[in-house]
Formats: sequence, C-alpha cells, structure tokens
Amino acid sequence: MVQQKFDWQAIDTVILDLDGTLIDLYFDHRFWKKVVPQAYADKFKLSVEQSRELIQRRYQQVEFSMQWYCIDFWAKTLDLPLRELLQQQHNYIKVRSDVYPFLQAARERRKKLILLTDSHPFSLAEKLKHCDLAPHFDLLLSSHQFNAPKVEQSLWQRLQQFTPFDPSRTLFIDDTELVLDSAKKFGIAYTIGVENPDSTLADKSFERHFSVKNYRTLL
Repeated sequence: MVQQKFDWQAIDTVILDLDGTLIDLYFDHRFWKKVVPQAYADKFKLSVEQSRELIQRRYQQVEFSMQWYCIDFWAKTLDLPLRELLQQQHNYIKVRSDVYPFLQAARERRKKLILLTDSHPFSLAEKLKHCDLAPHFDLLLSSHQFNAPKVEQSLWQRLQQFTPFDPSRTLFIDDTELVLDSAKKFGIAYTIGVENPDSTLADKSFERHFSVKNYRTLL
C-alpha cells in the first residue's frame, strides 16, 4: 500500500467521485450487468447469457470514453428505455455509511466540497433524488458538462477554469486507479482510492495511491 500523510490544514478543496465513492457501486453494477442485459434479452428474444456477452463486448469498445458513461448513448445503441429503467431501480441506491460523517467533518473544517462524477447528468440527478448528499456540497458536477471524462487531462483543465482551485491543496477520492492517475498527473496533491466501492464484492487494491475502506480513518 502507498503511504500518505493526511493533513486537513494542507487542504482547501475536497473533490469526491459519486459511484463507488459516495454511493455503493452495487447499484451501477446491478443496473448495467443485470437489469440492462435482462431487458435486452427480453426485447430481442435472446438468452440472458447471450445478451450479457453481446453488451459486454459493446461496453469494452468504448470503455472510459464519454460514450461509455452516457445513458442516452446506450439507450440509443441498445434500443432500450434506459432512463425509465434506471428510475425503476432507485430502491438500490445506498449511500456508504462512512460518507456523511466524512462530509460533515470536511464541512466543519470549511473545505470547499465538489462532487465530480462521470455519470450522465440525468443519472446524477436521479441518484441525488434518493439520498441526502446534495446539501453537503458546494458544487455538483458531471464530467459531461466539460465534454471529457476524468481519465483525460482536459477534464481537469476545464474544471479548474470553471471553478478555480489549487491542485497542491486539493484532495481527490475515487474508486478507479486510472482516474486517480489522471488527477495526480494534473498535480492534485492528495489522492485516495476506495478499496470497497461495491459492498457485495471483495476489496480491491491500489498500486499507486493511498487507499482506505472507511473514511472515518481519515478523521
């Protein structure tokens, strides 16, 4: 594990991912790997396994691009009413138990809090309807607003133009190592990986970034 000293006094801005970082990634995993393939199989008279394999190949073709994160792209590509399907799954949206104590601590220390997700703005809005995250943040942003995902340097450049922040005094938390790599390359001083983004899966490890499985350890 990468070791990193964590000093609140050295941080002005805290940027947090959404899926797997604030909300249990089980929601997205279940939706894209179970609900969508089932709907596709039903519509096109395939077995669920055939549907899953076909959709997985299509996912891989655009992985980490803006299209990969776009619910409307997939609705058109798969010819499915994905917005409606997503709305029907809201009971599976669960905020991690360690999130609110962490956000409250950051707020008490007067940090600027930014939610930055690669989720489509529709998906972000739907998720925020069913939890109490929004009041804790100064900004709620989707990378779609900047036309670049977080793995690309252009996202960070456009974000800084939109809301100026000092990378050397910024903390960024995410569950994807490639995204953390991109933030670090941009100059963000403090990067933290989330070891347990999906509560139903085994913990993951990070090779190049400090990581935690409970944000309370940061307090």
